[in-house]
Amino acid sequence: MRITAIMTLAAAAAAFGAAQARTVKVCMEDVHQIQVAFAAQTASNIFAAIGVEVEWRSDRLCPSSLDVIRVSISFQPDETQRPNALAYALPFEGSHIVMFYDRVKHSARSFSVPENEVLAYVLVHEITHILQGLNHHSTTGIMKAHWKSAEYWGMHSRALQFTAEDVDLIYRGLDSRASRFARINARAFLTAQ
Repeated sequence: MRITAIMTLAAAAAAFGAAQARTVKVCMEDVHQIQVAFAAQTASNIFAAIGVEVEWRSDRLCPSSLDVIRVSISFQPDETQRPNALAYALPFEGSHIVMFYDRVKHSARSFSVPENEVLAYVLVHEITHILQGLNHHSTTGIMKAHWKSAEYWGMHSRALQFTAEDVDLIYRGLDSRASRFARINARAFLTAQ
């Protein structure tokens, strides 16, 4: 009887995880110097185009759940700290992103693109690393390792997109994340019994 209950619970948890697989929770630091609402909406629209919903929360209101992605913002990072990077993610850890805001702002000015647009695409790029669970870069599109003027123009015109391979990797990563968190939640439930 107990084994049947465990199997039923595990199947229900896996089904619940699969149903939640296309929704991502992202918490960002509350930073008064920058306005992130436009960037968050733009990032949400980019993900929505491939069927992924992003739920944005302030870091103050962030749930303590394991499946939340947390974005912190660094101002004036040490030049030795990932030189030339606008941000970085920890894809194998699965939940942390650090954005170098001054670098984002400088990059936006250099390519004459509104900083909120650059901020949006940097968020999408780094969230994608977390979702894919890889440090993968594409030769074109949003996941290109180093953006040039063509990519910045693409941001402004909304022509910068994911490659088909990136979308596939996002879906696979989301399925893997959902399955992993469903197993963790099922184990926690059974341990509490």
